[in-house]
Amino acid sequence: MKAILTLVLALLLPFFSSITQARNYEDIIKSGYLVIAVYRDFPPYSSLENDQPVGIDIDLGNKLAKSLGVEPRWFWVTPDESLEDDLRNAVWKGHVLDAKKKKADIMLRVPYDREFNYGLDGYGLPRNELVHMFGPYHQESWAIARDTQKTRDVRNLAIFQYEKVGVEIDSMPDNYLSGFLGGRLQKNVVHFVSLKDAAEAFKKGELAAVTGMRSRLQWAMSGLPDPDITGEGFEMLSRRQWDIGVAVKQDYRELANEVEYLIDTWVKGGSMAEIFSQHGVSFEKPSLYTEQ
Repeated sequence: MKAILTLVLALLLPFFSSITQARNYEDIIKSGYLVIAVYRDFPPYSSLENDQPVGIDIDLGNKLAKSLGVEPRWFWVTPDESLEDDLRNAVWKGHVLDAKKKKADIMLRVPYDREFNYGLDGYGLPRNELVHMFGPYHQESWAIARDTQKTRDVRNLAIFQYEKVGVEIDSMPDNYLSGFLGGRLQKNVVHFVSLKDAAEAFKKGELAAVTGMRSRLQWAMSGLPDPDITGEGFEMLSRRQWDIGVAVKQDYRELANEVEYLIDTWVKGGSMAEIFSQHGVSFEKPSLYTEQ
């Protein structure tokens, strides 16, 4: 029995050490760097251009690191099957297929939503008990960019029974539009690998509209004079808009307090709006600030 227990403990030790070891705030400051997780290939938030990180979250990460007196180091996240997987891989454990890969100190652009943060899994246990989510810095929403010469004054989705609409494949708008009106829009829902590709087709006059996240549509439609981008048509969605914020490992509370203070100052003082404006995106205050 002792031999069996020793073997079990030996097998479990790497797992427990991977979720308990953490750089505290003092360690981060002494090291001189902050590891920041951002999504790969997700403009205008985070991407690489000429091998240089660019985007809203990159600018925010740089500003956070500078304010803490350290340099930023980027941890690029490739989306997994769920957000819980992304948080596990980036924040509290590390990737299951690469145990040697280091974790990030903070992760940007995660939902700031009490229902999600404190939700339970299929066993009735907390889904995100090892993660602390805080510091909302923007409100995102679903939107449609329209060519009003094709859609005219029609602001609902029924117009796409007759006109083509571009969607990023496997996105929420893809699933929603494909099933809308019993599937009557399917023949006019045109799939693209990226929102940028859909926007290029739109600019060439091949589509009447493109759907996606408002901020990404604003970025993708750059160069067009006064593009028509609104949320009209998505009124029946259960979640049309949501706040985005920051996540850290549960025991990184001192770091979280510092970051939360900085973000709150920038949201209230206008610095956050300036970051978004530099990328052609309109800043929307999170509900934490608009509902006060």
